[in-house]
Amino acid sequence: MAPGDQSSLFPMDPGPGAFDLPALWLERTGPERDVVVSSRMRLARNVDGFHFKPKLDPGEGQRLETYLHTVLGEIDPALRYHALHELPEHHREVMFERHLVSREHVSDEQPRAVAFDRTGTTSVMVNEEDHLRIQVFSPGLDLDELQGRVRELDARIASRVAYCFDERFGYITACPTNTGTGLRVSVMLHLPALAFRPEVRGARGGERDIVRMHNAAQQLGLTVRGLFGESSRAEGDFFQISNQVTLGRTAEQTVHDVHELVQLVLDWERRSRETHLKTNRHRLEDHVWRAWALLGHARRMSSGEALAHLSALRLGVCLGIIDRVDVGTLQGLMVTMRPGHLQHLAGRELTPEERDVVRAARIRDALSST
Repeated sequence: MAPGDQSSLFPMDPGPGAFDLPALWLERTGPERDVVVSSRMRLARNVDGFHFKPKLDPGEGQRLETYLHTVLGEIDPALRYHALHELPEHHREVMFERHLVSREHVSDEQPRAVAFDRTGTTSVMVNEEDHLRIQVFSPGLDLDELQGRVRELDARIASRVAYCFDERFGYITACPTNTGTGLRVSVMLHLPALAFRPEVRGARGGERDIVRMHNAAQQLGLTVRGLFGESSRAEGDFFQISNQVTLGRTAEQTVHDVHELVQLVLDWERRSRETHLKTNRHRLEDHVWRAWALLGHARRMSSGEALAHLSALRLGVCLGIIDRVDVGTLQGLMVTMRPGHLQHLAGRELTPEERDVVRAARIRDALSST
């Protein structure tokens, strides 16, 4: 597989009504690629004249969904709109695994939908916690580009939709924590050196380093979460830095604060990697090459184990320890080895045992073709 070629990782379904989901923000790499996987900006908006979601009258949720379907189709006919209740469960799970929708949006019973572009770098959730959740993604760290894109899409929707807005408080949302700008800025980072496990570090893990990151975040009104955001664990040493405060701060202040903390953590992670190379090189190389051997030969593998080994390989590639695979391929595998993708590609529901077998085979095939 040529570097950057993800055709076998993210296949396009043939035939009419194909359900293909590109994810260029996950497949590709961007600025600060050694540490930053991706960036996201999300706006929470509600439509004036409709109750907030928890108070929707019978039938009101469906009328709102139909109305927003029409609006989104008119402002951008290229957006691909899906009513979630019409999709099989594994299709909804694929969307969640690519961060196009939230876990709550997947499991909700209300009339709800998502619209996304063909690159998978824009998505709009309809009837999530708020009437609209507008999201844009990019590979690597590129907050200025994201801010321009999300503002432009928000302005196009606002030209057709009257938002709930108060001159004093800003945009009114279902949860007070989003009131104000309604903006969430999130940056996904790969921090294996700061969070090294005992078998690599030769001592306790990087608890002190991670605590230092959490403390720095709190001082700026930011938070550190796991791979899938709120309430999720930092599987595979992947962390998300995002803002907690939206009221009383401008969008520019929020973007600045997130960028400042990310730059600080980037420096900590890179310094830690250099230290491990100097003091624990043999242990580090063993960690990387064991991951390569296991991923290349295992016949069964859980998602947690696979993500841990793929994380080790990603670190090894970025440090020049191993050159047999590229970062784009690894990031693609981190997505496609998840349960929803495996079942989508198999075309049927798989038992946990079957998923472990299919996952191992898929990873072996991808690594052997590099």
